[in-house]
Amino acid sequence: MQFISIQEALKKNKGTVEVRGWIKRKREISDTVFVLLRDSTTEMQCVIEKEKIGEVWKELQHTGIESSIELKGELKEDKRAPNGLELRVNELKIIGISDKFPISRDLSEEFLLDVRHLWLRSSKMTALNKIRSTILFAVREYYQKEGWFEVSPAIITPNACEGETTLFGFDYFGEKRYLSQSAQMYLEVMIFSLEKVWGLTPSFRAEKSKTARHLTEYWHLEGEAAWMDMHEMMNEIEKLVEFVCHRVAEKNAKELLSLGRKPEEIKAIKAPFKRISYDEALKKLEKEFNKKIKWGIDLSIKEEKKLGEKEKTPFFIYGYPTAIKAFYAKEMPEDSNKCFSFDLIAPEGFGEVCTGGQREDVIENMVEKLKKEKLPLKNYEWYLDLRRYGSVPHSGFGLGIERIMRWICKQESIKDTIPFPRTMNRSYP
Repeated sequence: MQFISIQEALKKNKGTVEVRGWIKRKREISDTVFVLLRDSTTEMQCVIEKEKIGEVWKELQHTGIESSIELKGELKEDKRAPNGLELRVNELKIIGISDKFPISRDLSEEFLLDVRHLWLRSSKMTALNKIRSTILFAVREYYQKEGWFEVSPAIITPNACEGETTLFGFDYFGEKRYLSQSAQMYLEVMIFSLEKVWGLTPSFRAEKSKTARHLTEYWHLEGEAAWMDMHEMMNEIEKLVEFVCHRVAEKNAKELLSLGRKPEEIKAIKAPFKRISYDEALKKLEKEFNKKIKWGIDLSIKEEKKLGEKEKTPFFIYGYPTAIKAFYAKEMPEDSNKCFSFDLIAPEGFGEVCTGGQREDVIENMVEKLKKEKLPLKNYEWYLDLRRYGSVPHSGFGLGIERIMRWICKQESIKDTIPFPRTMNRSYP
């Protein structure tokens, strides 16, 4: 047989075709079986009559959903079929029998996580993973167009980048080492030769959090650029997000609709994004939501949600208090209590999806901050070298692929935006 995809078969519209895939649904009426066949491209109704397939009929009767089969038949118009066409089968070969598939309707989230290896076959997860693929490709397409270099930072590290309380530590041949929280420091190394770099790597956070937007292992898109200040980096990020949104709207309209998201909502995302200061955010929370936040406190998930609920486009909050940001955040010269740091907040109440800012480039300031936070200087000597030898102003960011997917795909939980979610209670399968 010369197999083609179901999508290619539907485009032919008529004639004899050979397709293969998995049985999504099966219904038997007398001597006829109706099968909804799926492959990676789409679905097609197939009509299988006993008299046409001979001895295979008995085997077909005992073949359940998710069995894999090969079919040959004639395409015929039928308005009742999902795509207006059905396949009248002349030849059938059963490849892999599925007896009783364990997934049915109305099962709990925990059970579906237990059988994630099977749930990934569902229409919902297939749509999400197609959109994820588009996003990852669009990121590379954008940065190649803009002249940034993709690099491969280390995952095993001696350093804490985002504070020591969320590190996954392990014994590394007798030395204490950690899984990376962020590739930022290694990306900073690369700007002194390549100037504008980015990487897409897994990051690990030992956060005991059960919120709808936290994972212990996630895919982290990060970038660093020499000669850029905070505002220039925000310019870069909003252009990237716009590009990614437009690619998804163009390539995955069907998938977006199946997930409850109108493609035109994502297509409407355009830079520049609105920018408000941390101070302005506090004033807005107090004025519009009667929520008074003491200056110097980080914004919670609930507060980010309130600020973004009525927005249709992502927006930036910048100028956060220095005390709540990492040691490498550069202080504002006019007010050392504030730093050149920002968050990108997704609209519709989805909260923060990206954080970044301008990095401290003066070695004396960096040493002072490390000492203040009681971090061992010897572990950061290599990082301090970047300030000793030809330091330059520079900025960077980190964007969670799963977080931006959660917003784009309008998902309640971040767990559905990654094939195999890892949380504080789950590392299986």
